[in-house]
Amino acid sequence: MEKFRKKDKFLPNFSRILLYHLKIDTKEANMAKKNIIALASDHGGCELKNEMRDYVKSLGYEVVDLGPADGSKSISYAEQGHNLAKYIDEHKNTIGLGFCGTGLGISYALNRHKHIRAARVVTVEDARLAKLHNNANVLVMGGRYVPFAEAQAMFNEYIKTEYEGGRHQARIDQIDEF
Repeated sequence: MEKFRKKDKFLPNFSRILLYHLKIDTKEANMAKKNIIALASDHGGCELKNEMRDYVKSLGYEVVDLGPADGSKSISYAEQGHNLAKYIDEHKNTIGLGFCGTGLGISYALNRHKHIRAARVVTVEDARLAKLHNNANVLVMGGRYVPFAEAQAMFNEYIKTEYEGGRHQARIDQIDEF
């Protein structure tokens, strides 16, 4: 039972006992619950996208990078937003990270797609509320304005925040009906 220290207190006792007897490592069990993270950017957000891709991978998430590999050639945020939205629509347990120079253009493109709730975030509180109230399924950041450390903090806050539902779900349903 040594492997079930304080860090694993979130698991109910029954789950911990079951995992112990099945000899399943809790890290592996937690990874099974995690979503796929898909990333896309235009040329202006590519550097931050690549940094975040590597960071998210280091946390153990499955990562899908929809490009571009580098920002040396101009690429349309509209096209990349469409590619990311399409991927999320086809892979239901996917969270998106979108990047462009300001974060504005790709967020506009993403939000043209039904069932995409892309939130351009510039603070940790933005990221928390994007999940808590709006159940955002894509976080969008501006590569020219968001430092990597702030992007990490916003992602971490988003991931740890649970969607509140309730009155917020009724509002999301209204948006989906437009």
